[in-house]
Amino acid sequence: MNENHAQINPVCHQMLNCRLTGNITPISWFRNILTGSGKPDVVAIILLSDIVYWYTPVMTRDEHTGDVIGIQQKFQADKLQKTYQEYADIFGFSKNQIKNAIDNLVSQNLITREFRHIKTGSGLAITNVMYIEPNIENIVKISYKSRSPQKAGGYPPKKLGDIPPKSLGISPQKNGGPPPKKLGVIPPKNGGTYTETTTEITTETTTTTTEAAAVDLKNRFPKSIRSRIPRIYQDHKDVLDSIDTYLKTHGKPYVTAELDYAIHNSTKDGGFPAFLKRSLESGWGTEDLKVRQAAQNEQRILERRQKESDLEALRAEQELLADIEKWDRQIDQKVQETLECISPTELNRIKTEAWEQAEKKTPCLKSQKSQMLAAAKEKLSTLSDPERKTLFEVAKAAVRASIGNLLGDNHPGFHRAVDNQVLKEIQERYPLHTPLADLWNKRVKTEADRILKVMVIRNYGLLKSQSTGESP
Repeated sequence: MNENHAQINPVCHQMLNCRLTGNITPISWFRNILTGSGKPDVVAIILLSDIVYWYTPVMTRDEHTGDVIGIQQKFQADKLQKTYQEYADIFGFSKNQIKNAIDNLVSQNLITREFRHIKTGSGLAITNVMYIEPNIENIVKISYKSRSPQKAGGYPPKKLGDIPPKSLGISPQKNGGPPPKKLGVIPPKNGGTYTETTTEITTETTTTTTEAAAVDLKNRFPKSIRSRIPRIYQDHKDVLDSIDTYLKTHGKPYVTAELDYAIHNSTKDGGFPAFLKRSLESGWGTEDLKVRQAAQNEQRILERRQKESDLEALRAEQELLADIEKWDRQIDQKVQETLECISPTELNRIKTEAWEQAEKKTPCLKSQKSQMLAAAKEKLSTLSDPERKTLFEVAKAAVRASIGNLLGDNHPGFHRAVDNQVLKEIQERYPLHTPLADLWNKRVKTEADRILKVMVIRNYGLLKSQSTGESP
């Protein structure tokens, strides 16, 4: 036991402590889940492995007896809910690759796919939500199957050592001799292998064939057609022959439309050649192009009509605004004529009333009082001594009249009250210009003019006289 343990590969020994987790992928899936061209559908195999993982239940065991006391599923709904984009983000494939792989699994009856309309807990309605469920019976079958039933895609090529067809009359198992000689190949001496020579010949032949196919494709079709043919079908005989035939009979625009239609609407894996042929025969792409062009023309007509309607509405609005401005000018003229006819005493009264209402309605601006206070202190420092002394005497008299004999002349509160009264007297006697005060006065004046206009219109019935004349 110790000898075997000592002879183990060091990396194998390191793997004793390595516990990797992940999805299980049987090797047989690579021989049975194929694309239409007979190649393993790696994307579909990876997705099926992940789907089987999610449907593998979690078992709960009794900690004392070890018996299974319950099983739980890993997802919440009755089926596994996934989106193409989720799988694309997880495995790094494109959304189209994921969809094609799911289509392939559904077509082979390895999974079922269901689209539902659901509502979330918040009441939001969501349509076409995909739910997936594996077909375990068929998955078990392909897991123990050696060859794929996808005859349309062809079976994998025979490997070195497979029994050749009987027509060749050769059986390496019976003869036990070397492989048959190939034309132009010199057998190696001293029992050498054919590996190097065979590799060189295969590489050269493949390269030559690929280059020849590329040259043939370039010579047969213009660039606009070549660029539209999917890469995996650029050496497909049926695809190239169909395109060549209709290119000669129907022209490049027709073939271009059918190619575009087939590329965007052929969803069955490996079904592009047949879909393209039917599209070329029936003109599906051309008809679809006509429908889309008609829809685009209709959309352009609707947009043009909407633009004309918007312009007409704009013109009507501009005319209405012009009429309103004309009417306002007429009202302003009537107000001005009325003010000229009012006596000076009445005019001063209504102006004073309008100004008082405007002061009440106009809110004070932030920091306006602090600016006015700073301006009053600055003005006080510029006054002459007699003028300053007069201000203080007036302020003392006003303070005594307001508070009586509650505070003496030497009391700190009396001095503060006098200082504040001085600043108020300065603000009333002198124009103190500050940015916020000027702005506030402008707003008060604008509001006072509006109120004066309303008072004149209401008191002197200008709207009634206006309605008897011309109106907009």
